[in-house]
Amino acid sequence: MTVTEIAIIRVHAGITDSSLRGTFSRAIAVQDTWHAHAFPDRPSSASARAVACFRRIDDETQILLTTSWGSVEEHWAWILSDDNKQQMEGADLAKIIANQGPPSQPGGLILFHLDANIFGNNHATTGQDMIALLDSPVISVERFLVDTEKKESFAATLQKVKASMEKVVHPHLVKSGRSVDREAEGEEFVLVSGWSCIESHTQEFVASSQSFLYSQLAGIASSVETQHYRRFL
Repeated sequence: MTVTEIAIIRVHAGITDSSLRGTFSRAIAVQDTWHAHAFPDRPSSASARAVACFRRIDDETQILLTTSWGSVEEHWAWILSDDNKQQMEGADLAKIIANQGPPSQPGGLILFHLDANIFGNNHATTGQDMIALLDSPVISVERFLVDTEKKESFAATLQKVKASMEKVVHPHLVKSGRSVDREAEGEEFVLVSGWSCIESHTQEFVASSQSFLYSQLAGIASSVETQHYRRFL
């Protein structure tokens, strides 16, 4: 099952897009080579694996990294590889990353996987008049924590919300997935949408008739977190 890696890291303040682009481009090239050796029968380029880097718009020290993997285990094979360890311990990444501590622990990076190919194959599965998520000027990433007993109701309402939002975000896309490696109680769902600008989401969508279903969805969740990002690589 293809999964989407979502990693959210902190970088030091004041680092330019150009510096980040150079550092992450070098890191991605190493991962491309490792992937080609580990999985020689599969496409290994960054574009084929939907590798992308985003910067949070209202907090530029927060970076979202995403990649499509064949499975969670496949991603962990990379994480535990010597190639990755050498990069994480090297000066190139160390000079920009502000996180301290293990993944998903206080001070550490946030890491989880979604049970859907959120960013991959957007070009192949959309019409010519549609804009892939990786090409949208802005994406919103909305994380919903849901009590276990409410997950079926939430999932059903989420499908209705996606159909409703598609009318508003067109020609951009709306994708969703569920976290497959959540250890705490409850479920986490993520909704990713493309927008022409933040205002299209925070003002136009909120003021539209389509936002009624979204309000119902948010009411089922125990918590909702919304962030907006722009792609820089």
